[in-house]
Order: sequence, then C-alpha cells, then structure tokens
Amino acid sequence: MSTSTVTNKKLHDGSKWGNPGPMVYDMSKFGMWLFLGTEILLFAMLFTGYAIYYMKMPEDFHNSAKALSTTFGTINTIILIFSSFTVAWAIECIKKNKVKMMNILLVITILCGVAFLVNKYFEYAHEVHIGNLKLANMQWLGGTGRAVAESAVPSMFFFIYFVLTGIHGLHIIIGLGLLTWVLVKGIKGHFHSGWYTPVEIGGLYWHLVDLIWIYLFPLLYLVA
Repeated sequence: MSTSTVTNKKLHDGSKWGNPGPMVYDMSKFGMWLFLGTEILLFAMLFTGYAIYYMKMPEDFHNSAKALSTTFGTINTIILIFSSFTVAWAIECIKKNKVKMMNILLVITILCGVAFLVNKYFEYAHEVHIGNLKLANMQWLGGTGRAVAESAVPSMFFFIYFVLTGIHGLHIIIGLGLLTWVLVKGIKGHFHSGWYTPVEIGGLYWHLVDLIWIYLFPLLYLVA
C-alpha cells in the first residue's frame, strides 16, 4: 500500500489524530441503530395500544381530542422540525471541518429542545387547569377490584395522551443531555472532519425523537 493511500485512509477514519478507526466508527453506529430499534419497538407497542382503543371508541376519541390545544401541538411540531434541520446541518458542517459553525448549530438545536419542553409545560398546565388530567386518573370502585375511569371514554384518551407525551418528553430530555455532551466535546475541540462519530450518533437520536413526534401530532391533536 502506497504512503499516499495510507495517509488518505488516516485522514478519512481519524486515526491520524489518534482517534478510533473505521471499525469503531461502524460498530458505534451499529450499536446506536440497535438502540434506536428498541426505541421504535417501544413506541410501536404504545401506538398499537392507541389503535386498539381508537377502533373500539373512535367517536369518543374524536370528542375527547377536541379539548386539546392544536396551537400548542403545532408550535412544538414546528420547533422540532426546525431542530431536526439544524442538527443535520451541524453534522454537515463538521464533515467540512467547520467546528465553530457546528457548535453554533448544536446550541440552536438544544435551545429548540428547551423551547419544546417549556411549551409542553405550559400545555400541561393548561390541561390541568381545564380538568383533563383528572380525566386521565383511574379510580377504583369500592370492593370490585376493577380499575375504571371517572368518565370511561375521555379518561382512556387522556390517559394515553399523557403516557405518550410524557415518555416522549423524557426522550427529549435524554436527547438534550446527549447533545449537550456533544457540544461540550465540540467546544473542547474533540471533533473534526476526521472524527465526528458522536455528533452523528447524537443527530440520529434527535432525528428519532423528532420522527416520533411527527406521528404523535396527528394521532393526538388532529384526530378530532
């Protein structure tokens, strides 16, 4: 193998700077894809539960969903779509060794995630104020040992609503932690055009979080 070939290989896989080579790069991405697969299975089961109850009581789901604010949902959808664009741009920037621009875009992405959570907080506060959280509470009828809702149909819809959005919100928080870690590493100069695997992995996770919300939005907010 010629010297130029070896040099080009090192420039490509990052080993010139003492970073892991292509095998670690491939295994890292493979591991993340496996993890994302388990996350997809989790939400697939949740969506299946939603579909089962929706088929049993479609009209009641429609009526219950009318109590949700589509404004809150639309704002959060726009925020996450924009953040998906910024994190993808950040990955393209580090591929071209534009570290400073990558860091700026990661900051914007993180701020979008924080904005999503703040908006979700106000939405939850609104739901509590108008009584939708109470509709999600399951009450035990005296001595029967059987859990039923205070108002059976709305309760099931809002129970599913709070479970789905709550789990998704937890994933947003995890994604923010991951992107913050990537940003700190980026500021310290750990990434460059020869080594940016953690940036890609963080971007993959964030894209999954965004994609899940794209499914949640019509199922919860537009079903009415």
